[in-house]
Amino acid sequence: MAFFFLPLSQISLAAEGPELHRYWPRFPRPEIVLRVPFQGDHEEGMVFETAAGLAARELLAGRGNLLLCEDSENTAYQRWFRMMQAVVKPQVQGPVSTWEAVGRLRDLGIIQGAILYRYDRHDRPWHETGKIDESANVATSLASLLNAVAVSERLRPRAEELGLKVLLDVRDKTEAECLREYGDHFTRRLLMTADPKSRVARTMAVATGAFVVSQPGKVYDAALARCRGDSPILGWGCGGEAKQTLPSSQWGLFQTATNWCHNLPLLSTETPGESIPTKSVKSPRHNLSLSDIEWETRVHYVTFIMSDGDNVQWLMGNFCGGTEGRWYYESGARGRFAFGWTFPYVSLAQLCPYALIDLFSKASSRDDFVLYGTGYLYPDHFGSQREGDCLRLHASRMAEYMRLGGLKTVAYNLQDWDSEEALDAYGTLLYEVPFLEGIFTVQYYPYSAGEGRVLWIKGPEGHIPVVSCRLCIWAQTGRPHDTTPAGVAKWINSYPRGGPQWSENHFTFVMPHCWSRFRDTHGDASITAEEEGVVQDKDVPGVYRGLMPVAWAVDRLDEDIRVVTPTEFLMQMRLRLRTRQTLASLAADLEEERGTDPDAAESLAKAKRLIQDLKDGSDDGKKVFDLLKRIKRTAPGSVR
Repeated sequence: MAFFFLPLSQISLAAEGPELHRYWPRFPRPEIVLRVPFQGDHEEGMVFETAAGLAARELLAGRGNLLLCEDSENTAYQRWFRMMQAVVKPQVQGPVSTWEAVGRLRDLGIIQGAILYRYDRHDRPWHETGKIDESANVATSLASLLNAVAVSERLRPRAEELGLKVLLDVRDKTEAECLREYGDHFTRRLLMTADPKSRVARTMAVATGAFVVSQPGKVYDAALARCRGDSPILGWGCGGEAKQTLPSSQWGLFQTATNWCHNLPLLSTETPGESIPTKSVKSPRHNLSLSDIEWETRVHYVTFIMSDGDNVQWLMGNFCGGTEGRWYYESGARGRFAFGWTFPYVSLAQLCPYALIDLFSKASSRDDFVLYGTGYLYPDHFGSQREGDCLRLHASRMAEYMRLGGLKTVAYNLQDWDSEEALDAYGTLLYEVPFLEGIFTVQYYPYSAGEGRVLWIKGPEGHIPVVSCRLCIWAQTGRPHDTTPAGVAKWINSYPRGGPQWSENHFTFVMPHCWSRFRDTHGDASITAEEEGVVQDKDVPGVYRGLMPVAWAVDRLDEDIRVVTPTEFLMQMRLRLRTRQTLASLAADLEEERGTDPDAAESLAKAKRLIQDLKDGSDDGKKVFDLLKRIKRTAPGSVR
């Protein structure tokens, strides 16, 4: 049987412009969007995903004009659809059933048959290892090569009613056999990992001609090795987190946790800075500078930064809508105190820029945003299994997105946060992203391994802090620095206040674990009451997660504890602990701004003389800092 293969040259998966690198394809705007109801049945869903992927593939190759769209009850996805309509202005048709949509694509010649697979019915939890029937992943991998939809044994009669012949039976074919026989036909710029039980997000794999693998092992390693360095992994596979993420990092790929993403081709038609206005995807705090902060003494600085922001499917869905948004960006506690949200800016800018627009337009003056790399990767291992400097490539591409978004801070998860490999990685990041205020780090296990220590790494513009996590709001781990909101508050209230001499002990970075649930004890001072007996896998009345437990901790802090945003935290740290370097840099910037202004020149000369006698960490720097701020305020055109 002769199969049709779409030449990879016709798929512009990662076309690069002069600045922004696209990890994900930019799909042409469709003229028609055909709506299909939400697919709760995963076997029916496999048909939908592969059919939608074939339609997207045709559009990407310049031959089609329509995309399929799955309706959603999630309020976030409803917003993205409305925003997409306003920009793309397609003709929206339907809703029609999945099989009606398949029939239409068959009539257009986009679907030419079916691939028969066996749905995995083994008794194992989702995304866990065990007995796995891989044939659904094989069918997905081959769908774009055969112009065929993946059809399970149960649905074979329905496909045949539509006149779809079985072009290939893969019920007994393994992923290893698939890669060995067809490997040359799969893209090397994207890999998908997926539980064969789950149909979600396969549209993008089919549209791009990606290979799909279920779990770590020899096939996974071979699939990683054949991909280009600094490429994304679509979805999420089976097995332990570290067993998935460490090999991918070593081969220079990054995880995106896109396994519950819907309608990705439809939401990927735009590019920020081109069809999406730059100002709408720029952090609302991008203009914050040293001159905007205050010099206080006898205080302790703390910043809270939410975990798991490298999770694309979460940020696109239940983070800001659906059944769980109330715990996170829709929380009633948001805006009550300074807070940092980690997020996958790079992937969202390509896969769903509407989510960025929504986040930034709704941000309060106390919301700050920290880029969680380009996704889930360990910088201390990134690309160690291949030639070339993958991390440098990753960082240079990331820098352009950070400039676009006005982002100044980045967070990473590392296997060993202060190892020699980690130190080299920090140096690479700083040289490629010289405008960084600093780097926040957690260690894979435990997050708080660094216990708040700070490493000062030399970059092209001086030494920059790499700050380790000191405490976590994390339930029921038994680890000493993972504790309840009450426990975190007690720790912080016991820490020293800064001045006249400052040290890293006057700064605390806390990471709330986004999934941990705690009971509202209404201010009970007990350290353990908020977590005792709380079931962690379901929501019940009186139990909260996300932002509200952080609010309980903040409410318990002493008056001289200053809760600040991550960006301000790093600015204060640089100002207090690298005082001479930071004030000299501020003076140089002001000198460039003021030009030949004689009054400013005299004041700046005085400031420079004072800086020479300063000692890092001394409160004596306040006099110079206040002088430089006055120069800034009195400059022509400054806002007073």
